[in-house]
Amino acid sequence: MARALKIQKYGTSQGITINANGTVNQPAAAVAVDQGYPNFGSLTDPVYNSADTLSSSDFIGVVGGLSTAATSATYPIILPQVNISTADGNSTGAGNGRIIRQKGAHKFLVAYVASATADESFIVGQAYQISTVGTTDWAAVGAGRGTVAVGDIFTATAAGSGTGEAYPVGVCVLENSGTPSAGYMSIEYSVGDSSAVYASYISNKWIRDWNGMTYENYSPSNTGTNVQSSENFYPVNFFTDEGTVTWSGAELINSANAQNGSLQLAQVVKATS
Repeated sequence: MARALKIQKYGTSQGITINANGTVNQPAAAVAVDQGYPNFGSLTDPVYNSADTLSSSDFIGVVGGLSTAATSATYPIILPQVNISTADGNSTGAGNGRIIRQKGAHKFLVAYVASATADESFIVGQAYQISTVGTTDWAAVGAGRGTVAVGDIFTATAAGSGTGEAYPVGVCVLENSGTPSAGYMSIEYSVGDSSAVYASYISNKWIRDWNGMTYENYSPSNTGTNVQSSENFYPVNFFTDEGTVTWSGAELINSANAQNGSLQLAQVVKATS
């Protein structure tokens, strides 16, 4: 696996500030971390895409993460479809998710955010991420003692009886489907105003399709290697799927879309709030 996908975060109390009288506040500020990439407007002599559909506030590259105060139309996050297998032998069903962490080339820790689970419906043994603190006794349901916060992850040891809610959390692997089956997820993108395409692989700057792949997912039950023979590679972004970008060495990539040092852009489906 290449470098893991960046995850957008928002720290509410980070660093220090020094007041005019010399006193120090620590911690001090709300700071976005890995919010995105340097935009074109911050670059020296930037070269935009051939269709000229990228603006100075846009950038090449994508990030995962949960929706926080750092998430916006300027700094979006990937919006996957996930179907988490739950501890009771069922699944969440396919729905909107968020990427918490990349665990392998095709495997991610994700949260199912299409709907939150009320504390009285917690499944013992299932991992959750707190979405609403409410009046729940979080220590009693397995979230540990002390102060809890939105975003904390825990494994439920009991159901609750308050007003708190949480999102189911689990590990999913990529599948070539807009409605992934239990234990799978998909990341949709488009190329040149194409219909929906699903990623067989994604990194901070690249995405590839399933063209020529032996299987339509990375299930361990698939015997043999999922041969990677003629997938198409694209530089990925949140803002446009039109035009090409110049890429050093692009002509060396085994892809029908890599010609004369230029590559077609891919636009991934995003969440902006």
